[in-house]
Amino acid sequence: MPVKYREKAQKSIVKFQSTAWLLYLFSVLFLMAAFSQLIQGHLLPFLVSGGVFFGTLLSATWMSKGLRNKYHYRQRKFVISKPFPLMMLASLTLGACSVVGSLFVGGFGLFESIAYGLGAAIGSVLWYGLDEVASASFGAVKDQDSKEILALSEQSIVNIEQSTKHIANRELSDYLNKIVKTSRDVVNTLVNHPEKIPQARRFLHSYLGATESVIKRYADTHTLVEDAKLEQNFKQVLQNIDQVFNEQSQKLLQNQVFDLDVDIEVLNTLMEKQGIN
Repeated sequence: MPVKYREKAQKSIVKFQSTAWLLYLFSVLFLMAAFSQLIQGHLLPFLVSGGVFFGTLLSATWMSKGLRNKYHYRQRKFVISKPFPLMMLASLTLGACSVVGSLFVGGFGLFESIAYGLGAAIGSVLWYGLDEVASASFGAVKDQDSKEILALSEQSIVNIEQSTKHIANRELSDYLNKIVKTSRDVVNTLVNHPEKIPQARRFLHSYLGATESVIKRYADTHTLVEDAKLEQNFKQVLQNIDQVFNEQSQKLLQNQVFDLDVDIEVLNTLMEKQGIN
């Protein structure tokens, strides 16, 4: 039962919580202790309490960033390098601060302080978990250049998904979801058939990148002004992108050569004329 609860808690934290607020709250205790020592005129205890406060605050900051790294890592299938293990570092820092705080601020004995430190570090690990350790799988893709292309392409797809969350129009969201699905299908096809990556390189670098850019720009700015024409223009752009993505996906499956030169120029011209680019 405790294990199930812990796993449920960790999943909930990674999904919904991007800030280690418990650790920030815990640091307040040492801030209060520092003020108390300052009022009493105890300089050395004040400095120790202040140092422990800033150490605990740093631990909370690292844990918050580690949680976000873990969440983003789990969203991706292809990752070139894992993020620095900030969650582990945060837990160890919290344990060290707890030892120092218990010993020099709380007035506990050495072994009691060590026990408190271990308890704090272990409790942090049990509640927040550790950094992601699973390795990303690139299937049959072996060369580094192809791996980087796939990782960057997936990053673009994830960014498009994130932008979709800021667009309330259901019709536009449907187009965006179809574009994301087709893009993932292309990437998955390339993972299973890495020999096709060279012919898809232009699609991944130029077209997918341009698509990510225009979608992000619209998502960031469309709420600032109510412009029905801009929304209609963006819809037309998405229709064109969706059509081209489907055509190129079919060519990839049928071992045909990608034909993107004209499509990319058409997209750029269309965005410029319609005030989206």
